[in-house]
Amino acid sequence: MSLNKHNKPVIAVVGAGPGIGEAVARRFVAEGFYAALLARTEDKLHKMAQGIEADHGPDTAKYYITDLREEASVLTSFQHIRDELGAVSVLVYNAGARRVNGRSILDTSSEEFENFTKINLFGAFWATKCVLPDMLAAGKGTILFTGATGALRGNPGLSSFSPGKFGLRSLCQIVTREYQARGIHAAHVIVDSPVDGKLIGEWSRREWKRRGQEGKLDDVDAHLVAPADLAQTYWFLHTQPRSSWTHELDVRPQGESMFSKL
Repeated sequence: MSLNKHNKPVIAVVGAGPGIGEAVARRFVAEGFYAALLARTEDKLHKMAQGIEADHGPDTAKYYITDLREEASVLTSFQHIRDELGAVSVLVYNAGARRVNGRSILDTSSEEFENFTKINLFGAFWATKCVLPDMLAAGKGTILFTGATGALRGNPGLSSFSPGKFGLRSLCQIVTREYQARGIHAAHVIVDSPVDGKLIGEWSRREWKRRGQEGKLDDVDAHLVAPADLAQTYWFLHTQPRSSWTHELDVRPQGESMFSKL
């Protein structure tokens, strides 16, 4: 039985959390989409879905508990989305696993490397394969991958993070070269700065205070990416005319130099 009573277009936000994922979901819901939220932690998903429905009305968001390290979990969630909401029109792969404090290769366990790479890359591969058939049948679809500075060059301490993000960038290029001519718009968004979310945003503020840079606290938008502003960029990519599709786009706040962490 379909829960999408008004046959709204469906956006699947994989790696939905209180930051970029929620902001993107809210931006698309405001434009008439039904948001499917996928992540592993149920209490966060439940709170997000409730908040979206409280602000935008019923039948606007539904969550699916998904372990992106497991192919079967990803396939099951997307099958439920298709059965309950309909075909996915927009896929946003926003999942990212990394350490705030990096570790050298010698200090990085094989388990962490495997788990982080599955979240950063394998989950995107599985999710993409789930949505492509319906998009190709419709002759259109948007797939947006959230990348990072680590997708361009590996830095010390990021041995469990950057390899997956490198691969994600390549995956996006492959999707473009294989399916753009058939109506699929894939784009890789390089977020070249910390994001003002609960984890990184609070950590950045503590670091500013520790370093005597309290002045940044009065000008946060110049130093941290605001999720709601970034969500506007995702909407811009989705609504681009076919004559001028962007494949890769990098974003950073005013105060960050280009590829600042290289």
